Amino acid sequence: MKKYSLLPLVLLALLSGCDSKPGNSLMITRQSAYPLKQTVDRFTRAIEKKGYHVTAVTDHTARAKKENIYLHPTLALTIDNPKVFSALLTCNPSLAIDLPMRVAVYSQLGGTVKFSYTQPEYWSLKHNIKDKNCIAVILEMTRDLNEAVEVLKK
Repeated sequence: MKKYSLLPLVLLALLSGCDSKPGNSLMITRQSAYPLKQTVDRFTRAIEKKGYHVTAVTDHTARAKKENIYLHPTLALTIDNPKVFSALLTCNPSLAIDLPMRVAVYSQLGGTVKFSYTQPEYWSLKHNIKDKNCIAVILEMTRDLNEAVEVLKK
């Protein structure tokens, strides 16, 4: 039986676009059905059930306010999972530039709350990941994130 690599499937997903916006396959952006704080809380609970931890929250709005700059509510969550991320770093240590992972949660004019993060599958291209076990870890992480983001829908 001939074995097939997962890399072509990953490349196909990247090139076809994984977001609702055409041509934006490197970033995932979803609209939340909840206010900013509730979005953060719901996502945090969901991702922690999968073994990840929100280790920091950066409030860009508060930082901008100190400089007398107006910014719509904008937060960056730092997410860590030592087991998953250590496995990825053994694939290629250059992944340290993208790990721990960060997600953006922000409110737009009119109160629409959005949630964005870099598509983990992009890392296979950015960091030249070809090993099937490493790709499997990336796909597992992608699934975990997609499932956690589902809690932001009503």
